[in-house]
Amino acid sequence: MMTMPDIIDEIMDNFRKNGDALYDGGEAVTQTEHALQTAWFIEQDGGSDGLIAAALLHDYGHVMGRPDADLENL
Repeated sequence: MMTMPDIIDEIMDNFRKNGDALYDGGEAVTQTEHALQTAWFIEQDGGSDGLIAAALLHDYGHVMGRPDADLENL
């Protein structure tokens, strides 16, 4: 079973490995930039820590780096 620090490390590793890919929404920003922008806007609007985390990770599947076939086995 993964510990919370293990999970955080995996998330950070995936953003480091795959976060430089362009965001799929047609904007000229990377996946990481999009995640940070979204979280920043929620923070500026007074959102809770949980909502900020949700905003940061809302497109996390795009940086997981797993082929679609692997996702079927989760």
